[in-house]
Amino acid sequence: WRTLSENGHRGVSAYFCHNSYVAQVLDLTIERGKPSIQRVCCAVDCGIVINPDAATNLIEGAIVDAIGNALFGALTFTDGVPDKSNFNKYRMIRHSEAPKAIDVHFIKNDIDPTGLGEPAFPPTFGALANALYKATGKRFYDQPFISQLDAHLKGS
Repeated sequence: WRTLSENGHRGVSAYFCHNSYVAQVLDLTIERGKPSIQRVCCAVDCGIVINPDAATNLIEGAIVDAIGNALFGALTFTDGVPDKSNFNKYRMIRHSEAPKAIDVHFIKNDIDPTGLGEPAFPPTFGALANALYKATGKRFYDQPFISQLDAHLKGS
């Protein structure tokens, strides 16, 4: 935890919903003007984990989906009609933009199982925004972050 790459930036976030706690640490670098997510470490307290493989898959999927939404997920409307009516017009995260590593750690306890489908999604936005702040000195509040990052780096 004490060591980051020379160009590394770290963001931290925590969240509670569905009686589950999730904390995340996200490490990124800026490469050729674009964020590159190196690692996301996620700790989850969701009670007894019945199926660890499926639970890990849920967390990993939520993290990748959240990064895609945070960076690229723009929904715009013209006269009340969506400008992006299908996936050929909606920017999704690409495989090369997913984190290089995701570590998932479940807190062991004897509490009845709680919610797991959603709790890992929201803190990813916060951890990514905090890492981008460390990288640029600018706060990122509105999605998609990539357009704000592009504008900031061009203005720098």
